[in-house]
Amino acid sequence: MLRLRGVEVGRNFTARALPILVKDGSSKISIQDDVILKGQVDLRATKGAVLVLKNGVRLDKEVRIVATNKAKVTFDENADIGCNSIFNCGSDVHVGRHVLMAGFCYIQTSNHKIARDAIIQSQGYTHHSIYIGDDCWLGGGAFILPGVKLGTGVVVGANSVVNKNFLDFNIVAGSPAKIIGTRL
Repeated sequence: MLRLRGVEVGRNFTARALPILVKDGSSKISIQDDVILKGQVDLRATKGAVLVLKNGVRLDKEVRIVATNKAKVTFDENADIGCNSIFNCGSDVHVGRHVLMAGFCYIQTSNHKIARDAIIQSQGYTHHSIYIGDDCWLGGGAFILPGVKLGTGVVVGANSVVNKNFLDFNIVAGSPAKIIGTRL
C-alpha cells in the first residue's frame, strides 16, 4: 500500500498499524530494510522534503515526523524512537546511528518570529537544522530546540530543554540543559 502512494520500501518492513501518510509529488519518503513501525505513526513529507528511515530504524506508536520546506530528515541505522515523540522539521534533521529516544521527546527546527510591530501569527518562522550524533540517548520529554548539535554519545536527561550544542559524551540535564557529567 505504501508503494502505491510513492513510498520506497525495503525488505522485511514491519508495520503493526497502518501509518498516517501525507506526501506530495515534490517530496520523497524512503523506508529501508528491517524498519519497524511499532504502532500507528504519522509520516509527512511536503514542499520538496526528503524523509529517510535507514536500516533497522524503530518507531514506537504515535511518533509524528513532519518534513517540509525542502528539509532533509534522516534517521540513521538502528535509531530507536520512543512513543509519542514529535519531529517538526522545517529544516534538516539528522538522527545518528544507534540513537535511543525515550517517549515524548520533541525535536523542533523552527521558532515563531516575535517582532513587536506585528501579530506573532502573521510573522512566519525562523528555521535552523538539528544534528543528533551517533549513540545519543534522550530521556523522556527531552526538548531539542532549533540549531542544536549533539556530539557522539551525548546523554540528555528527562524533561531537559536543550538550547545549545554539546560535545561528545557530555551528560546534560535541566532547563536549560547544562553539563552534569561525562560518559566514562
